[in-house]
Amino acid sequence: MKNKLFASVPNILLGLLIAVAPQTFAHACIGHDMPGACHYSQQAATGIGVVILALGVVALFVNHQIRIGLNIAAIANALLLLAVPTFLIGVCKGAMMHCRMVMLPTLIVLGVLTMVFAGIAIWLDSRSTARG
Repeated sequence: MKNKLFASVPNILLGLLIAVAPQTFAHACIGHDMPGACHYSQQAATGIGVVILALGVVALFVNHQIRIGLNIAAIANALLLLAVPTFLIGVCKGAMMHCRMVMLPTLIVLGVLTMVFAGIAIWLDSRSTARG
């Protein structure tokens, strides 16, 4: 039970944060004539957060072998989250822009935390697989 909660609750919470943060406090820049790269990074990050959230919810109801695969998928999505604002889509070029000062570091920290917690969950679930 402890492994099940540790394998799912961090993904649920971090996925929720990843989905909500770009739409609230870590939003893209406001005031562009046309949507820029930061707007599209914001939208992509929100979608990735919803996927990580869904993986966490599914992990509540499956056995430990499937949870390992779900956490591998969470790590892959977290890597995609890191890639979107850094080099796939990007953010504004200006150093003082809100997207570069707030959105980019927030998404990087949340992506790294997702990878760390999913890695620990994989390790815990693989230990229970080896024992059981």
